Amino acid sequence: MPISRRMVLAGAAVFPAFALPPHSANAQPGLGLAERRAVAAYQEGVFPGPLGEIRAAAGTDVEVDVGWDRIAQPGQAAQYAGPGYWTDIYFTPLIRALTAIGSDAMGRDALKAKLRRIAVAYNPDTAPASNYPNGLRFADGTLTINWHPNSNASDVADRAEALQKVLEAGL
Repeated sequence: MPISRRMVLAGAAVFPAFALPPHSANAQPGLGLAERRAVAAYQEGVFPGPLGEIRAAAGTDVEVDVGWDRIAQPGQAAQYAGPGYWTDIYFTPLIRALTAIGSDAMGRDALKAKLRRIAVAYNPDTAPASNYPNGLRFADGTLTINWHPNSNASDVADRAEALQKVLEAGL
């Protein structure tokens, strides 16, 4: 489910640094048919696997909202399904962090009690290239991830560590 304009505006009031540009409710300018097809192929062919792992690691059917129209980048359609793009940027680190937190009963209970929603978005004006904690917020049961969708893909461990620290601080 894409992030709605209303959700963006509500989030901007709480986290101004995460405010998305005014056109955020619409697709990225320049996204053509190839990009839209690649997004649909990822959603149907790749994403169900990580989504199931995220929910299993969280121990609950946590809502996962991905702003596909924000993380899709013009001219990059061929890379979307590769592990070095969205999977290793967002989902593998998230699975690792949730798995580490949920490794004992206390962590599993905390995740079930407090993690309600995960929102993945990309704001080119505020997403850090490598200072991953600066692209994370956890408040009111929502974990928001705002990272570049295609940079430093090999930093899986650093992203997972940042996610784990932010979540543990709020659980």
